[in-house]
Amino acid sequence: MQTLKQKLYETKNRLGLVGGTIEINEYDETENPFSARISPRGWNVEMILRKGYNPVSDKRQKAYARAKKISDGLETLLTDALKHEIAHWELPSGSGMGCPYDLHYHDLILEGIESGLPDDKKSLAGYVANAFEDLIINPRCKEFDGSFSGQVLFWDNEGILCREKGRKTFTPFYEAFVKLNMHLFGDKTDKALLKRHYSNDSKVDKSVKQVVRNLSLQEAISPTSPLFDKSAWPNMAHEFAKAVAPLLENNQNERPSAFSGEQGNGGQNQGNEQKHPAGNGIEQKIGTREGAEEVAYGRYASGDEHSPHFTSHEQLDALYQRLARSIPVAVESKTKKQSLTIAPLNFKPFDEDRDDIARAKLSKIYLDDGEITFGVQRHPLTVTANMKSQRKSFPDFKLVMLDNSGSMRQAPDLSNNVGRTNFIPWGENSKYHYALLGLYGIEQFLQNQEIAQYIQHGVSLFSSATRYKESDFRGLAEVRKHALSPDWGNTRLDASSLTNALQGRESFVLSISDGGIENWNSEKTAFKKSLENSSYAHIQIGDRTDFTNELEAWGVPVFYVNSGEELSRLMVDVTKQSYRRYVKDGNKKS
Repeated sequence: MQTLKQKLYETKNRLGLVGGTIEINEYDETENPFSARISPRGWNVEMILRKGYNPVSDKRQKAYARAKKISDGLETLLTDALKHEIAHWELPSGSGMGCPYDLHYHDLILEGIESGLPDDKKSLAGYVANAFEDLIINPRCKEFDGSFSGQVLFWDNEGILCREKGRKTFTPFYEAFVKLNMHLFGDKTDKALLKRHYSNDSKVDKSVKQVVRNLSLQEAISPTSPLFDKSAWPNMAHEFAKAVAPLLENNQNERPSAFSGEQGNGGQNQGNEQKHPAGNGIEQKIGTREGAEEVAYGRYASGDEHSPHFTSHEQLDALYQRLARSIPVAVESKTKKQSLTIAPLNFKPFDEDRDDIARAKLSKIYLDDGEITFGVQRHPLTVTANMKSQRKSFPDFKLVMLDNSGSMRQAPDLSNNVGRTNFIPWGENSKYHYALLGLYGIEQFLQNQEIAQYIQHGVSLFSSATRYKESDFRGLAEVRKHALSPDWGNTRLDASSLTNALQGRESFVLSISDGGIENWNSEKTAFKKSLENSSYAHIQIGDRTDFTNELEAWGVPVFYVNSGEELSRLMVDVTKQSYRRYVKDGNKKS
């Protein structure tokens, strides 16, 4: 087994799957003589064998092995199983030739499959999608090395398992699936071995012909590049599902490949390998946070609608987590003490009577009263601070107050050019979109600095009413969901809500708004009192208002921005500067 494992490592590396481990484990009793799984984290591969299993054991298999010049049937089986799995992503690495290639395309394929299946067969969509993806990559596996006999041996052994369970032939769907593969890449020797498992029922052959015609599948296809037109996959999947739907049975036990973990009956593997269930990494990864991000971002970037496989909140949450990572934030060094000037985020035209020419930013060009001039930063933030070395005493609570009045649906330039709205309902260029990016950026910064797990997190949405949500680190998803539910009313504040949220604890509070507060006169006294023990800053989108003038008179830092990118980045930078004060210098003794 050690020699076989070494050969598999060489194959894996040759195909571009560098990194990860390969394990071959044998058990006395298994549901299937051979199964495999791959971990979506680290790409570790485990192959599970029934002790003594030989895929070349009966007369026909031995004749096939002689014709194909196979000296070691087990090595051929495992090598081609590994090649098949790598082809789901790319074969070889960097070629772009893989199916589904990524989780975004898998999600689109699954949607196409579901749309082609009747309601009583939709529970089999995952199984059918796996078969469709195999149909795309198997000819590529044959093309890449000139041989794919191990997969043919695998299907032959699935037929033998059918006989052991009392069934003389493949199930109708599986027979169609194997015949379609043989149409695409099988030779006479491959077809001769597998035909013993065919019923040759007319309904099976009818479905096969329908798939070949509707998907334009070329016999013995070469080159295989036409199969990898990713934009065609959703419709191809739909047509495939529609054609094979009459063949599907509720108990669809045959596996398209050794890595197939989702059988048609929805059951789990039994026996000793149940602790290591088969899986191709696709279904396992799509259920993770990274998987949700990949699907959501893929849909958003392609201009598609939401996936039917996640809720709208889940997809928006995943997308904003992905997008927020593009906000540039420097993580603190552990022990260094330095003076730091925040990168200028908001500028105004240079005024020769009031501004120092040395502060002009030559890359920021403005047209001021018909003349070209340069930009000058409005609010430089410069601090001398000790860099992070260990956790000290942070504020107990972080609260972000977001204006979600109707005007926040506008673009920062006050136009209705809010960008696409098919995925982000309030628009990818709306003020609220950039405020959410900043909110998610704040959360990611605090997590990267290992602060987030020690504090409470809150979001207060204010418009016609003030709605508030708070949680510890474990409940952050619910706080984010709250922020993803704006109500677009008027701009009013309920100071009592703020008082209740902040009472009795030291807090960091950041508010964002784009206009005045309608009931400011009645709320300002209570508002000011509630913030007495808090570190508070405000970011205003647009011009000064009575609200911001009053805040400045109180000594509250108020920052004015005119673009969405400025807003998102400044939200994170203000948070960064505020929390820096609560970090202890590692060079000092505590």
